[in-house]
Amino acid sequence: MNNEIKTKDLFIIGFALFAMFFGAGNLIFPPYLGLLSGHQWWIGFLGFTITDAGLGLLAIIALSKYEGNLNVLASRINKTFAVIISTAIILCIGPFLATPRTAATTYEIAILPIFGESFNRYLFSVIFFLIACLLSIRPSKVVDIVGKFLTPSLLLCMTVLIIKGIVTPIGEVANTTMIDNVLKKGITDGYQTMDAIASCMFALVVIGAVKSRNYSSQKVEIKATILSSVIAVILLALIYGGLLYLGAQTSSLGIYDVDTDSTLLLVDITNRVLGGTGVYILGLITALACLTTAIGLISATGNFFNDLTFNKISYERIVIICSVVSCLISMLGVTQIIKISAPILEVIYPCAMTIVLLGLFNEKIKDDLVFKVPSIISLIFGFLFVLQGKGLLGVFGDSLTKLPLTEFGLGWVCPMLVGLVIALVVSSTRKTKLA
Repeated sequence: MNNEIKTKDLFIIGFALFAMFFGAGNLIFPPYLGLLSGHQWWIGFLGFTITDAGLGLLAIIALSKYEGNLNVLASRINKTFAVIISTAIILCIGPFLATPRTAATTYEIAILPIFGESFNRYLFSVIFFLIACLLSIRPSKVVDIVGKFLTPSLLLCMTVLIIKGIVTPIGEVANTTMIDNVLKKGITDGYQTMDAIASCMFALVVIGAVKSRNYSSQKVEIKATILSSVIAVILLALIYGGLLYLGAQTSSLGIYDVDTDSTLLLVDITNRVLGGTGVYILGLITALACLTTAIGLISATGNFFNDLTFNKISYERIVIICSVVSCLISMLGVTQIIKISAPILEVIYPCAMTIVLLGLFNEKIKDDLVFKVPSIISLIFGFLFVLQGKGLLGVFGDSLTKLPLTEFGLGWVCPMLVGLVIALVVSSTRKTKLA
């Protein structure tokens, strides 16, 4: 047993977690936010980083005591409910949504600009998921493969792009903004990446890697998990800051506006900064970012269902099934499956966040009612806001939009807090009567 936390292990695990989080969306959104923010790019950076990386860090801290398993916390509401919501999260953000998109995005940004349509999309999907499957098939090696080899390559490419862009800027940062509230935009964009809910998946992989180091106690394991996560968050913050600043440099060029396509903006920035080699560097960055995310998602799916079935279905078999399903969906077209998966995620996201945040105080919350009431309320309001977004609630939907924080996509927070207060009062009353 090992009582000493090795710095090398912390960086390997932290690098791996960073790469799992840093998918194509994390690459594309910040430059566009920087464009809109102009001289207030740092305000947008704060909002985006807090609700993206910050919430993700809180989720991993909350789950670190429970081997990264959301089921343990959610079971305080109801064991069947815990299985349903955890399974929905894993399937929607894994093989039914995010994982297939990694291949589709890599093809569009990394393959098409270099090889054109001569490189068959279907063949590429097969190759992509074959590689992802092979690199995920051994659970004990996933973090080492990503942290030791893939992440350093990704960070090197990102560093070259950002430092070159800072040393030889492509334009001046405008003294104005294209939007009225930069902080609001940053908070909203960071929240809507849903990286906080993805951390519920990645926690399984990261904590599994920490446990494989054979530390002497759970206390040491939790400390190692948190320190590794902090390293990942710092890396994310540095990259986000650099990308936002590069985006802000384009705000004075006069050729972009709020309707600019964020992917095309990223491509143009890379070409302006790196010249003819830009298309290859961006292709490599995208491929590495998407591949590491796919590996993390596939491995997390394998760990989850292996635990859920009490090892009756092997990790390796689940990894293969997940890879095949993701490959088929990426071939058949992600658009239709997004129409189904995305609304489900939007419904359960508030509930999952409520469970995770309450999980930070799990040991101090003695009454399950304090978990049940706010979690169910957040689930109900998540469902209502999805219906409202589709225009199915009429006048009632209009009243929903008047709730505080709705403009940030957080309209469920105040009802949840009211439910939490009521549950705490009722719980306290119960204790008084029992006394």
